[in-house]
Amino acid sequence: MKIIALNGSRRKKGNTRILLETILKPAATAGIETEQIFLGDYRIEACTGCEGCSKSWDCVIKDDFAEIIAKLDHADGIVFGSPTYWYTVTSDMKRFLDRCYSLIQFPKTRQQWIGKYQNSGKVCVTAAVCEQHEEAMMGTTLTLLSDFSRDIGLELLDSVAALRCFEAGSIKQESAVLQQAELAGNKLARQKS
Repeated sequence: MKIIALNGSRRKKGNTRILLETILKPAATAGIETEQIFLGDYRIEACTGCEGCSKSWDCVIKDDFAEIIAKLDHADGIVFGSPTYWYTVTSDMKRFLDRCYSLIQFPKTRQQWIGKYQNSGKVCVTAAVCEQHEEAMMGTTLTLLSDFSRDIGLELLDSVAALRCFEAGSIKQESAVLQQAELAGNKLARQKS
């Protein structure tokens, strides 16, 4: 069993890393292999809208994207996490999500699609961090990650919103959020243990 967390933050010691580590901890404690991937460590070009993936599940752009998708293909659980930049996910996460257009197919019409992971049994948790005190200031960060995960066929188990977190490590003071993150992680671990 393996659970992969994709981190859209460039801050390696930031709040998103701590939040994702907290979500992964129950699985790691249960002996499930876990890995956190910082998207900023990979070369992921922008989607060009070329439709080269329309007849397969593979993006035709040659960069590090395929390496990450191979990891997702072999994972049983996936966690998507991002800090909030201007009311949504970071540019690293957005570029990755855009490239995941290759993970859906339109067998009949453009209004209906199937996700690559549909009926795969893969489960997901989404997580977002925001420095503001009101969830509305998070904008679309959490809903984008959650809607995206369902669109590609993952079963969304839980979502965690961390507010009031800006300085690196400040999330450690948010005990309720960390408790919620651990509960979400327990859901992942129970699904896959």
